[in-house]
Amino acid sequence: MADRVSGVVRWYNQVRGVGYIDGDDGREIRVDGRAIEDGTFVVEGLRVTYVPMEDENGWHAEHLNIAKHPQGAAGHE
Repeated sequence: MADRVSGVVRWYNQVRGVGYIDGDDGREIRVDGRAIEDGTFVVEGLRVTYVPMEDENGWHAEHLNIAKHPQGAAGHE
C-alpha cells in the first residue's frame, strides 16, 4: 500500500458524494464518498489524510480519514 498523504478538501458535493482535495504533495486528488473511512462527510477546508491511487481517470483518494476540522466547524460533526 502507498504512503498516506495529507491535504485539504477544496470542495465536496454532498449530494453527489464527490469532490477534490489539494494534496500536500502538490497533486489534485479526486475523492468519492465511499473512500471516507470514519463514516462521516467532508467539507471545504477540512484537513484529511488518504492513500493516493492512480487509475485510468487520474488520481483519487482511498482510505480517507479526517485529520483536523476547519476553524469554526465545531458542531458540524
